[in-house]
Amino acid sequence: MERIVKISKTIRNNWKKSTFAAVVVGYAVNKAKEKYDINILMRAACKEAAKYGDALIPMDQSPMLVTVILNPVANKRNAKQDFETYCEPILQLAGLQLNVIQTTAEGNAKEVMESLSGTEAIIVAGGDGTLSETVTGLLRRNDGANQFPLGVLPLGRTNTFGNTLFPGGDGVDRVKQLIDASMAIVKGNTTLKDAMKIEPIAQDNEPPNRPIFALSSVEWGAFRDTLARKDKYWFVGSLRDYASFLFNGYKESLTWDCRGTIKYTPPCSGCSNCIPKRPEIKTHWSFFMPANVKVAKEEEKPLNPECPNVQELCFKSSEFKIRTPNIENNPDQPALKVVLGKNMYSYTEFVSEGWSRLKGNESENETVKARTIELIPESPKDGVVIEIDKEEFDVKPVRITLLPKIVKLFCNHQLNSI
Repeated sequence: MERIVKISKTIRNNWKKSTFAAVVVGYAVNKAKEKYDINILMRAACKEAAKYGDALIPMDQSPMLVTVILNPVANKRNAKQDFETYCEPILQLAGLQLNVIQTTAEGNAKEVMESLSGTEAIIVAGGDGTLSETVTGLLRRNDGANQFPLGVLPLGRTNTFGNTLFPGGDGVDRVKQLIDASMAIVKGNTTLKDAMKIEPIAQDNEPPNRPIFALSSVEWGAFRDTLARKDKYWFVGSLRDYASFLFNGYKESLTWDCRGTIKYTPPCSGCSNCIPKRPEIKTHWSFFMPANVKVAKEEEKPLNPECPNVQELCFKSSEFKIRTPNIENNPDQPALKVVLGKNMYSYTEFVSEGWSRLKGNESENETVKARTIELIPESPKDGVVIEIDKEEFDVKPVRITLLPKIVKLFCNHQLNSI
């Protein structure tokens, strides 16, 4: 009893040191438990993957060759280590031959994909930007490469699309997300997803630029600009997103004035007008497909009389977004969703709306659904950017077209697999 009283007095007389020691001990215990839980998850996943690797294959076949497009600097240079720790062991134990290609600069993934050959599937190990570049390079080809599966390992800081396929979080939940994404590739379940084709409209005899393809969204305005500055507030740790809205909601340097015109056609489930015929491939596919595989003949679609009708809308808003059906919960039909924010926000309204969005609650705004969109911005200021799948581009006139069910992706069995 005397010893307990003595310890109590010591803690009371040195409460600052005692509090600090308690925090350190609590942190260490939580980290140890997190590491233990991760080891349990990885052990179970590796054991399951090994069953696929131990399965017999015909003597005339080789293990599946998969190309990994890895962005080593994604997620503050943690992507490479996370891939080697949590994803690569599972894929190798499953018997896959991995050809890992590390990107070396912005745009490198597009270049790799446009010239890649001799592989059976592709894995993107990175964030939204790496995925968009890979899909862009894939869909720029005309040799049928988009018919083959694409795996997504959400290893970036922003994984908007990857999170729709494999919900995740922090700590143990993030590792579970990477395990789910890796096992989806091993199990081979696939689903078809939509993409946006974004073509710059040439101005004043400019040479035409090649199209960009995106899976998630196009964003322009004050909310996008605010979140782009969040790294300046690193000193508040996990609260940096909230701090960004708090310290930028009054600044004129944000893009408060998104204005211009959109010309759009209504949604269409698919007709002979909006689904172009695929070009005939006169030579053997050298990307994935064996030479003796025949292309299925496409069915002729009937014409929808409403499909070619063009409507026009002038807008002035503090926010402009275009979303694909991929990130909408229950899309009723294949359609791009144009979201227009409020024209003006007070400081308190902006901060409140921003914080609400960080929690996943976005207030309803004016929306338009379309199949094709021609965006003509009205003389934006220098330095104003538009974000396509988290990659920044100058605001210029563009033509955006929805390409339904064009990218085949590995997914969990809960999704509609094909």
